[in-house]
Amino acid sequence: MKTIKILLFSIIAFCFSSCIYWNNDDDIPSQESQYEPITQTRSFFENDIELQTSRPISDAGKIYIKDEYILINENEEGFHLYDNTNAESPEPIAYLKVKGATDLAIRENTMYIHHLVDLVAIDYNFHTNSIENINRSPNVFPRLISPDGFQAEYFNVPENEVITGYQLKN
Repeated sequence: MKTIKILLFSIIAFCFSSCIYWNNDDDIPSQESQYEPITQTRSFFENDIELQTSRPISDAGKIYIKDEYILINENEEGFHLYDNTNAESPEPIAYLKVKGATDLAIRENTMYIHHLVDLVAIDYNFHTNSIENINRSPNVFPRLISPDGFQAEYFNVPENEVITGYQLKN
């Protein structure tokens, strides 16, 4: 009976010792970010959406279908618009530059775009290839986290600026 008690005590002690943090320097997270934010003023950020001539795809993301049209996300840059009336040879129509865009939803002719921290609704006319209206809901999404895991609040970015990315400190 005494050996069972010693064995049970040893198992419990081993289990608890595995929960102890031994303060190994390799495991301690950095107390300072190795990155600095890249920012834009909110006014520049909000006016940086534009319809451009088509261009080649270099870093394709998600693909969206709307009637006879195809929209292909250029990762965090914008959207390529194609006329897919002839599925054998889709024709490029335009490029919608939306810096930081990661996702899109379409309802009727309105495109809802995740534009970094904002949700943007763009009324796009596929027939005239034009933007008719842009509505913005600011600060719907959380701000970007640095690559080493620091929240945007850590960097004390002024409220009139938007973090558009991060770069390593010099």
